[in-house]
Amino acid sequence: QSASRSGIEIDSSDSVTRSRPQSDEVLICGYKISKRKVGITAAMYNGIWGGSILVPMQYAGDETKGVGYVISFAIGASIVTLLLWVLRYMYHVGRTRSMVRAYRALPSFHVRVMWLAGGLSGALWSIGNFCSMISVEHLGEGVGYSVSQAGILVSGLWGICYFHEVVGAITITKWFGSAVVTIVGILFLSYEHHVPDDS
Repeated sequence: QSASRSGIEIDSSDSVTRSRPQSDEVLICGYKISKRKVGITAAMYNGIWGGSILVPMQYAGDETKGVGYVISFAIGASIVTLLLWVLRYMYHVGRTRSMVRAYRALPSFHVRVMWLAGGLSGALWSIGNFCSMISVEHLGEGVGYSVSQAGILVSGLWGICYFHEVVGAITITKWFGSAVVTIVGILFLSYEHHVPDDS
């Protein structure tokens, strides 16, 4: 028998039953991988693919660059998103041997909870991405898109000042030191584009 006192379970021998700590690993295709490795790997792939998303625009015609590229970009993003959901569904079909259980295994859309937060995030991302296309159109891939990635500084400030994900004076000082280096690099990149006409 057990009784609950202030949310803590106590058994008949008066010993405290503590909840198990959350696992530091995730199960991917039957393999246990640490969350840190998953996060670093995902960040690396994001850097590779995310840093190349506007490269195809350089091969598009002049009439389809910039603003004209937005629709094409949106169509491609929609197709890939749908394809990823289909692949995940097929994975669950193969694992559960049931189309119904596979559908139920898919993550919920949480529309009632996420319609505002998710919609706002999508709108902010789309506006930022639209501006990055204009930046690449006028400054080039090497300068325009690189400068656009200064958004990591804004997200970092959100993490420090609002979400308190980075704590401790030393850690925060290191972050700001890295931010200064990033800003200096952005300034150097921006000046690289302005080459004198007589050179």
